[in-house]
Amino acid sequence: MSVEQERPRSRRTMRSRPRPWAKTDQRRCKGEATRGRILDAAMLIVAQEGYHAATHQRIARAAGLVRTAINYHFPDRDQLSEALILHLRRLRAERVAAMVGAPEHSHGSAIEAYWALLRETPFVATAELECCARTDPDLRARLAAVRCSSALDGDQTPAVGPNLDRLSMYLLEGLARGGGHEGEAFLERRGLGILKRAAEEARELESAARDGSLPEAAA
Repeated sequence: MSVEQERPRSRRTMRSRPRPWAKTDQRRCKGEATRGRILDAAMLIVAQEGYHAATHQRIARAAGLVRTAINYHFPDRDQLSEALILHLRRLRAERVAAMVGAPEHSHGSAIEAYWALLRETPFVATAELECCARTDPDLRARLAAVRCSSALDGDQTPAVGPNLDRLSMYLLEGLARGGGHEGEAFLERRGLGILKRAAEEARELESAARDGSLPEAAA
């Protein structure tokens, strides 16, 4: 009596079995990458062409995606603008942190470094959003909501080190937003020069106060 030979069965080990969570992770990573492309494209359009130019169709072309991909991640303009505000805030914080982490700046070089940051795309796009928010109540409300949420979470505007005070920061931001006219280069030189001299004088006064050599008039 012949013994019937059984065909060898392919046994699938736990390692060879497809892991459903692996596909989920891949989809999540792909989705996050697509979302990042959309927000980067929107940021660039806002900085270069203005907030109202950042339509879904325009962003899709800039990001190299179909419009349905934009609609999937951001079904309406409100969700897109809210995500863009958060995206810009994170990028600005990263750049300021990198500046603070650099070798210590003097008063003058800290002003130059922050001025250079204000010319980068995340800062330009943020300035455009804040400008448009003056006449767009929905955008103004979203900006205020992000600021309020950050404050409640204890997340304050990142410091830029001991050599750049808040007043200098606000003046530099105002100078950057007032650009785009014929005398921009002249105002930039004058404005930065005035801030550097004021910062240097403040540093000398602080040093004199610590040494106890502060003149009575200055005191």
